[in-house]
Amino acid sequence: MIDEDINIKFQFKMTVKNVPENVEYLTDWVGFELPNGVFNKGITACGATTLAIKDEHKTIICSPRNNLIENKHAQHPETLLVTGRFPEYMITEYIDKTEHPKILVSYDSLPKVAKLIADKTEWRVVVDEFQYLLTDSCMKSEVEIRLLDSLKSFPYVTYMSATPILKKYLDEISWLKDLPYMELEWHNVEKVRLIRQQSKRPIDAALQIVRSYQNGCYPRMEINGDVVYSKECVIYLNSVKNIVDIIKQTDLQPEEVNVIVGNSVDNDNLLAKVGHKRGRIPLEREPHKMYTFCTSTAFAGCDFYSTCASSFVISDSKRINTSIDIATDLLQIAGRQRLTENPFRKHLTFVYNLNKSELSEAEFERQLDEKLRLSKLEVADYNATNDKILRDKRIKDTRLLQKIKGYEDSFIMYDEDKEEFTVNAMAYLNERYAYDLQRHNYMNGLVVRQQLNERHYDMSEPLRYVEYEEQLLSTVKKETFAERMEHYCDCKSPKCIFGMIFTSWADEFYPDMKMYYNELGGDRIKALGYKESALKNAILIRQQKPRIIYEMRNAFRSGEQWTNGQIKAKMNEIYSRLGVKKNGVATHLERDYGIRSREIKIVQADGRRKNGLEFI
Repeated sequence: MIDEDINIKFQFKMTVKNVPENVEYLTDWVGFELPNGVFNKGITACGATTLAIKDEHKTIICSPRNNLIENKHAQHPETLLVTGRFPEYMITEYIDKTEHPKILVSYDSLPKVAKLIADKTEWRVVVDEFQYLLTDSCMKSEVEIRLLDSLKSFPYVTYMSATPILKKYLDEISWLKDLPYMELEWHNVEKVRLIRQQSKRPIDAALQIVRSYQNGCYPRMEINGDVVYSKECVIYLNSVKNIVDIIKQTDLQPEEVNVIVGNSVDNDNLLAKVGHKRGRIPLEREPHKMYTFCTSTAFAGCDFYSTCASSFVISDSKRINTSIDIATDLLQIAGRQRLTENPFRKHLTFVYNLNKSELSEAEFERQLDEKLRLSKLEVADYNATNDKILRDKRIKDTRLLQKIKGYEDSFIMYDEDKEEFTVNAMAYLNERYAYDLQRHNYMNGLVVRQQLNERHYDMSEPLRYVEYEEQLLSTVKKETFAERMEHYCDCKSPKCIFGMIFTSWADEFYPDMKMYYNELGGDRIKALGYKESALKNAILIRQQKPRIIYEMRNAFRSGEQWTNGQIKAKMNEIYSRLGVKKNGVATHLERDYGIRSREIKIVQADGRRKNGLEFI
């Protein structure tokens, strides 16, 4: 039963190791070996996978994502990359001819390699990013089950991750019972600042980012007196369809874009419709394109070596009970930019809409309990079915539903080994994990490894953080002109500590705002409601004022008498002819144009008297 599966409690043996202060990567730590058991490396990008490749043990490195091991293989071509239908005889030849074989496999390829190794006593297995055993269970469980069954035959297995809160879930996942647990504590760590922006349509923010870059409106920082521009961007999204829509709407060309997504026929067909192909992550010193789009299947554990890229995460979760989306990978994304010379790598802009992480804990628990209750009722009902045709149909329907929606609506699954319907405990934990990860672990910045050789940039000063974050928020919020103009005026106030920094950036990319402010001033702009049309008209009136004065003084001459209605009509005619949007008001003639007058009563032909002016 589900209650038994998710409430198994045990005391694991925990070891905490302090990483020496002079160690930047684990390959620098003399004598350190990856442990047998659960390994929380503490931070991303610390060289743990490289250590597994470089040590003198026979090793299989398992990855949840093909792009990850393809990227590692490109960096270490001496390894053997096994994915898909890789021939078994080539695996055997490599093992026989190599003293210390290093085999890179996807999770679903491990069983193939395992069965070819008769004597496993000298072999080690590293399950990289093992949190995906939990996160991927929202969509599939078969691959994880086969992987875990194969791992039982190896005496030395390292389950490796840097994802937070895993200790909480080790108590609830039975297949990790009794495994020793090692955690590293690093001295040289830093936080990637998370810039959060909620949006009703996060995909619009991605469009705004692309269009800003297309218009040359790049985020920037001032480093040691020099302005550095972020002329590349990496945008992480939930789906390939999102990427295709953005490419289509912004007319991006293949030479501008690198699309890093999962290897599948469906993905290739979607990209082909807009004339694009799947790309790969560039290696160090290889050129980067201005735009890189990634889905969650593509970037886990991979390394980017851009010198100037900014990173954006676009999370579009349209339903409350949705599968884990890209928001749960924020820590992974935060550690992907590797070059110290990239000052923008210490910020991550996260645009999201309302999802379950925004629910109160009480409401989330209520919804989860209700989903679990209904799942148990379904399991009982389906298992009670005696009619074979109906039972086979329910098996087929359950599998189809999982393929389309995962476990979004129900935790029910069919267990082929037990030949019965059951509640998927891993999918249940998956939903709790998603909530905890999004709600509790990304509010105060993301801990990553401090680059020890970072000496030429002083990033401790908060001023440039604020400048850069102001620019990014201005980009992704899809501000109206009035909103941006109001922000600009606020920043010009002497009371705004960081105003000068933001307005200097805005002056470069939005020069009209500077012109309006210089011409009209903050108070006048505020009085006009920050509306661009009103500001343009006010500038036009100011520019046309000499001509308006000439026209008005030529129309209303000394000694003439006009009714107020006649004055208004004539003023409106002059304004219209000069292209000025303004209503004629008799009393404005003296105030605005210096035309003096006195109030009189003017007798009409029918004997009526009307208010008017005599010009003097």
